[in-house]
This record gives sequence, structure tokens and C-alpha cells, in this order.
Amino acid sequence: MACAALMLVAGAARAQTPADQPLDPLQQAVVESLSATPRETPAELLDAAIRAADVDATDAAGEWFAAFAAAIDALGDGKLDALADLGDTVDPAALSRLGRVLAVRDPATAKAVATIREASRLRRRDPKRLAAAAEALASPSAATRLSAADELARAGVDALPVLVPLLSPGNPGDAAVSRQARDLVAMLGDEAREPLLDWLASEDVASWPGVVEALDASGASDIDAYLLAPALATDVPPAVRESALRVLARRAARRGAAPEAPSRDTAGRILAARLDKVLCLAGLPEVDHMLLEPVRDPAAAAAAFGGSVTGLVERPVWDIEARRFVRLRLSPRAARARAALHLARDLAAIDTRDPAAVNLVLLSRLESLLVTSGNPAGLAPKDLQQPLAGPDGFAPETAADVLDAAIERGMGEAAAGVAAALAPPRGSSATAPLAPAVRKALVRALAVPDAGLQFAAARTLALSAGDPPYPGSSRVLDILTHAATATGVDRVVVAHPDTAVVDALATDVSRFGYEPVRVSTGREAIFAAREQADTVMVLLAARLATPSALETTQLLQQQGIGDAPPVLVVVDPLDDDGRGCFLSQLIMKFADLHGVAIVDRLDSFFKPVVDEATGDVVALPRFPDAVAQAAGPTAVDPASREQARLERLGRSRESLTLLATLSRRGWDIRPATATALAALGTAELYEPAVMLLGTLGRPEAQEALANETERADLPADLRTAALAAFTTSVDRYGVLLGCGHVRAVATRYNLAAGASRDAAGDILEVLDAANRAHRAARPDAPHTWPTR
Repeated sequence: MACAALMLVAGAARAQTPADQPLDPLQQAVVESLSATPRETPAELLDAAIRAADVDATDAAGEWFAAFAAAIDALGDGKLDALADLGDTVDPAALSRLGRVLAVRDPATAKAVATIREASRLRRRDPKRLAAAAEALASPSAATRLSAADELARAGVDALPVLVPLLSPGNPGDAAVSRQARDLVAMLGDEAREPLLDWLASEDVASWPGVVEALDASGASDIDAYLLAPALATDVPPAVRESALRVLARRAARRGAAPEAPSRDTAGRILAARLDKVLCLAGLPEVDHMLLEPVRDPAAAAAAFGGSVTGLVERPVWDIEARRFVRLRLSPRAARARAALHLARDLAAIDTRDPAAVNLVLLSRLESLLVTSGNPAGLAPKDLQQPLAGPDGFAPETAADVLDAAIERGMGEAAAGVAAALAPPRGSSATAPLAPAVRKALVRALAVPDAGLQFAAARTLALSAGDPPYPGSSRVLDILTHAATATGVDRVVVAHPDTAVVDALATDVSRFGYEPVRVSTGREAIFAAREQADTVMVLLAARLATPSALETTQLLQQQGIGDAPPVLVVVDPLDDDGRGCFLSQLIMKFADLHGVAIVDRLDSFFKPVVDEATGDVVALPRFPDAVAQAAGPTAVDPASREQARLERLGRSRESLTLLATLSRRGWDIRPATATALAALGTAELYEPAVMLLGTLGRPEAQEALANETERADLPADLRTAALAAFTTSVDRYGVLLGCGHVRAVATRYNLAAGASRDAAGDILEVLDAANRAHRAARPDAPHTWPTR
């Protein structure tokens, strides 16, 4: 496959005939010197291409590389070995530089250069070659042993599958071979730590003794905790236990400590401390920042961030069937979940009973489930309760402790999962109210600035906490009402004291699919951002007043409900005055705030730069990159924005349904009337909105339902839903419509025809039925029961 990619790309490069760029004297001298020497072998041609690329002679480098591709093609079956030889001998930095230079001429050529390194890597990973090299370590010839050791050293981590069996205590080979294998593992150092730990976490128990010895040989200083479970667990093979105890004693002796195995309690504390360190925010592995690029095109946000909007880290994973390591690119959260699950299994293996350690184990299991499920929102409460079941089964009180642990470590998704696990199954009601300790934990979760966690906790409290009042019950209503304000659009609050500038910024922002909200002061910006759950960003003028831009940003980041929106502080053109030092002072003020970017409002920020002569786009807008720096690539990636929009819309729909349920249970939901009225304008929210309006004893709610019933443009099923909600409202609260409204309906019934007359007739029929039901009996009316 590597050769095929090289041939295809090289063929395309030969087919191109780009105009030669003029060369300066130095470049010309280098190109002439390279051309003066006859070059025929692939190595000579590749060397010429690299030397031409070193002086930025792009066209000459492309010609030499095309000739190199032709020479490789002429080798027939020896292509792969020739490429692998070149990948082993040529400087990787030189190949990378050649790829970058040729990418200017033909972007696909960079992939062809990468095939050289790939061919070398594939040959180094060849299991047959590695196995032969491992056998050659026992050769009586010193030259053969040296060549085998050199090949295994160049293979790096990929040589571990053949080196670990040589370190196993049951290896029948001689001690000299084991020493050589140990030295080769020691040369890897910390590079061998991750793959060996993953091997130790696998089900390949037969290889564990050799893996334990290899971990010791690697020289890693923090592996003692991972050897405690193999040394103390009761269900491990004796060979594994002996190897772990021997290595622990050996490492203790090196430190000058007593070479004795720790007790189970001590091991539990060590493993719990290690797991606590992994699960904290600092335990998230850092992505490779060398892969990050500016986000110019929102559609390419994932590619600019290394292939995923979350960032990626590479982790070696042991494949038991193939007997080799597979390199997977995982999100930092998924990589942390794998590491945490290893320690959690170790704690479970030694049967720890410490409550804090058990909570960490349950949290690790839940985090692993959420990461690997692919759709955490689709998990039912019973699915979430399985990883939260401790030694004695699922207990809500234990889950409440896990919730506090997740919040303490900033694991919002896991905390939301715990809150959802405490809720009754969908479509059913709670059999008994939550215990006070569980309810208090959920109420504490309502104060965390995370929209998903707040909604999950509020939903569980609404369904399972019992009737109000209780501490935090009003907070539940506030959060559900705020979540119901989402209509599925991305709102941006634009605050600037100049009306013309506000309009210009709003127009520019709307080009990227945002719905702008115009304000002129910091106070208005704060209230506008808190008004709806759809607010995803705030643009503030740098010279904003009442309050200042800094104070407004600080208040925006202290929102009591929902997520804190990212803030772009917009600097006017005249603010960039070096003598006044305004921009320097502004940067210093906002240096300690996260989710903030200082930007300008030049045309190039929102619009592409176009060459006036040719009409070509010279540079894309800088706005997406600024948003990505303030809020991450998910804020500009179209797929991530759509997913976030659907999540807000789903929470809004469920909030309206929950509020209607609470209203029927006797909660005072009248403050949500305006929210329900606004939701009528969104098709996805129409049915739960009219259902909520039907439970509110407000004249405006009943009037809105009557108006919706008479709408001519409303589909039949939605009109039926509106009429049913109107009927419910009248039956429960009586007729709240004004006389003028009733007379207007009667007039339309008398004058209209067809569907309009039928709609007005339906309303009058509901009103007449209510009138008959609540009409007082006449004094002379006959008795309803027989008198005899």
C-alpha cells in the first residue's frame, strides 16, 4: 500500500508542469552542482531532492523526486525493501522538510514522502524479522548478536513482544540472552512504560511475569503501584505473584527500604492515591501541540486540531490475538479513562473496602462507560447504575458520594451521568422520595456552572425529590425554566456603545450562522446573556462602560445557571495606540481569565481577503480562529455546533414536559408562562409548550391556546394538541378569557365558513361545556333524584 501511494502521487507530480520559479544565485549554484553529478540510484536521486529542498528550489526538488519515484518503480518486487532502507538511513527531519517543501508544489506529494518513513516502520514491526532477531541473540557469533541487538533497538517499542518472553522467569534460555533483553528494554526507558502497562492491564495473564520484569528493567520510577494487585490479589497465578513480589522487593532494596510486601490496606491507600491523581484535571494527557494549526475554515476545525475537535493522543494498545501493539489515537478523556480503569480493576482485585477508594473505582467505571458508549445521552438509568454498583449493589447514598467526587474533579459529564442514574426510568415515576443526603448532593450539583449537569440534577430532583418546599426546590424551577428558553439557534450578544458599530458587528457575526442580540452597555449584555440558554458567545467593546469590559466578563463567567459563554473583547482601530498603552493594559487585565480573546474589528477579521487583481481569496477570515482560541474547536466546528444545538433543543423540550408535570403536581409554574409562550414559535417545542400552557392558570396562557386553535396555517395534529390543552385549561381553571375575546370568537363563528368556522366552533363548544358544568342550579329546577 505504501508503494502504491508513492507511485500514484509521484505520477501526478510528473503529470504537472508548473511554471519554473526564478532562482537566486545560491539556489542556482546548488541546482547546477546537483545536475553536474550523474545520479541513477534511488538513494542518489532522493539525496538530490533533499538538497534542492534545503535551499527552497521547489521545482528542482520536485523533478528529482519524480525521477526518484520512477527509479523506485523500476525495482519491481524490491520496492518495499528499497523504501525501507532509505527510511532507515535518511534523516527523518530531512524527509519531513522535503515533504513540507514539495507540498507547496503539490500537496499530495507530502503523502508520498511519508510513505518512505512508513515503509521503514512496517519493516521494523515485521513479527518474523523481530522473532528471528530475538533468536539471533543466542547466536555464538558476536557479530550476529550485535546485528540482532541493533535491529531490535531500532524497532523500539515494537520489539517488546519478543523481548518480554526472554525476561520471563520461566524462560528456558540462558542468562546472557536475558541480560541482553533487559539492556534493550532499559534503552527504551520511559518509552516502554505505557505499552507495558497496557499489556499488564490486558487479559494476557500468561505473559504477566515477563511484563513485570520488563517494567522493572525499563527504569520507570512510578510503576510500584501497578505491581501491588499482581502481588496481593488472590486470583492471580503463582508465577505472576512471585514475579511481582520479587520486583517490589528489588525496587525497595534500591531505595534502601525494607523488602517486604505491603499489606492490603496500605496497597489500597497507594492505589487510591494514584487513581485520585489520574482522575483529577491534571491527569488529562496533553495533546500534541505540534499538530495544532490556526482554524481558518470552520469545516476544517477538526483537521486543524490534529484530526479531532477534542485533540488526540497516541496510546499503544496490546492486541492479544496479533501479539503486537496497535497504536490508537484517542481523545485525552478516553486515554485517561483507560488508565483509570486499570487502577480501578487493581483496587477491585485486592477487594478494597475503603469508601473513598470504592467511590473512585465506581467513578472510573462510569467514566469508561460514558467514553466508550458513543451516545451517553441514550443510556438508560439502569445502564448507568451498573458501573455504579459497589460490592453491595447499587446504593443511592454511594452514588451521591460519587457525584460529589466527580464534581470535585471537574468531571461534569460523569457527574451528569450519576445524576441521571438516580432518576427513575423514563416513562415511570419514583417509588419513594430520595433520601435527604442524596437530595442534598443533587442540590449542590445545581450550583456547578455546567448546563448539562445542572439539567440532569434538576430533572432527577423534579422526578424523585418529592413535593416542595425543600432546600433548592426553587432552584430546580429556575434551571428547568432557563433550559426551556432554548429554541435551537446560536445566539451571540453584541455590546458596543456606538449603534453603528453594533449593527456592523451584528451583521458580520451573522455571516457565520449566529443570531445577534444588540445591546449597548455591560449591564444589558449580562442580562441578555443570562436570558436564554442559546447564548453561545458574547462580543464586548473594549471601552464598554456600566460596568467595564473586565467587570462584565467576570460577571458573565459567574453565571448561576447554564454555561459561561466565551467572550471576545473587541478593540476599536484607534485603541491600538502605543503611546497610550491601552492595548497592553487590556492584555494584562484579561491575562488570568479563561475563555476570553482580545480581537479587532478590521474587515479581515470577519471577511476573506481578496486579491483585487485576480479575485482570488488570499486569506480566510480570522474570526473562527479567535473563537477556537477562546472556546475550543467545538465552538466553530459545524458538526459540534449542530450537536450542541440539538442537545439544547432536547433539554428545552424535556424541560417543558417536566414543568407541565410539576404544574399538575401542584408546583407554582406561573413564572414559566413567558417561556412557554415563546416556545410556540419553534416547531420542535410546540406540543410540550401547549401542554405546559394548558396546566397554567393564567389568562394569557388560555388566550394563547385559543389563538393557536384558530390558526389557519397550523397542521391538523398541532391544532388538535392546542385544542386539547385549551380544554384542559378550561376544565381545570374555568374560563379565563375576557368577554371581548369570547365575543370575537363568536363573531368569527357566525361570519366565517369552512375550517375557520369549525375552529371557532370547537372553542365555543369547550366554553359552553364549562359553562354548563359550573352553572348553578335554578331554585325551581326539578330534583335530580326520585322523590319516591
